Amino acid sequence: MPLKLTSKEKQVLYGMARYPGLSDIDMASRIGVDRSTIFKSKRKFRGWQLIKLMNVPSGIAVGAEILTAVIAWYRPTAPLDVRKISGEFGRWVDHPNCIFHTSTDSESVSMVYTRSLTEFKSVFNPIIDGYRGKGFLEDVRCYHYPFQLTSSSCDSALAVDNTFGLEKTDLQDDILLEEGSAVVPQKLTEKDKLALYAFVKYPTSSDLELSRRTGISRPTISGKRSKFFQNNLLSRQAYVDWQKIGCELMSFYHVDVKPGASNDDMMQVYSSFRSIGAALFSYIQPGEVFGSFLSHGYPDLSMRMNKVVRHLTEDGLIQERPLHVIVPLREIKAKKIDYAPMVKEMLGVDRVI
Repeated sequence: MPLKLTSKEKQVLYGMARYPGLSDIDMASRIGVDRSTIFKSKRKFRGWQLIKLMNVPSGIAVGAEILTAVIAWYRPTAPLDVRKISGEFGRWVDHPNCIFHTSTDSESVSMVYTRSLTEFKSVFNPIIDGYRGKGFLEDVRCYHYPFQLTSSSCDSALAVDNTFGLEKTDLQDDILLEEGSAVVPQKLTEKDKLALYAFVKYPTSSDLELSRRTGISRPTISGKRSKFFQNNLLSRQAYVDWQKIGCELMSFYHVDVKPGASNDDMMQVYSSFRSIGAALFSYIQPGEVFGSFLSHGYPDLSMRMNKVVRHLTEDGLIQERPLHVIVPLREIKAKKIDYAPMVKEMLGVDRVI
């Protein structure tokens, strides 16, 4: 049964997704809910394991050049239980560069950070070939997004707003795009690397606790935290267990936009797909968009998708039907979202903290 949230708890969940870095006092003034209610709601959410706050590193900050989205479809004879006992499954999902993975018996979606396309192919193509050799795969698609050319949005707040019909005014005209080119590569000291890894691995720990774990003084930890967020090397994001609040379907899509599309064209495609369901995230580079959204049922989803595709086709912005993968949340049998191993590997941190 879905969790039953009160109207104020819905507001707090929205506030945590929209303003994940704010204190309870500051959030109270933003969402119009008193501080004590925020405190009690957060305690409930922790007990329910409803929401997870994370410090997400910029790919550029850790030396990655490319985000790769991998979508795979499996034969009926290769359900997850069969794939799990293969060596390839562990090598793929447990690889530190794999920061996101969700699997059902029939498909999987992964997101991988690598230093280059060559590194991706050298590490992951042999795993894909192993799946093919065992007869697991029906098809696989890889989409590569260079961080310097890619803009992204994390839309958990929009998804909460859409799911509960909150109609929050602070999101109506807010695109919430982050441009990869806005992040300037920086030379990190060994203390920088250790602190950055600590912030990602322990996102809710205090500066005092991180000082004890790393051996870096508390004032230095505090200063580095401020610097990393100000320079967009870190961002605070919220991940919700959507099934617990009644969402049924998670969709992933990839759309090719017409050659020579202008920035306005790209924004029209991006905004159109973002409106189909409760948007979760989007990645945009010249000529293509990859993203995800939630929905409550297939009939409405199908109608909205067809309407968007028809309009964009009529406007000449897309020429082929987008790739669209629908994942029932109840059928997800394996999932992962973890940036810390990737940061540790990319930055060469050899400390256990």
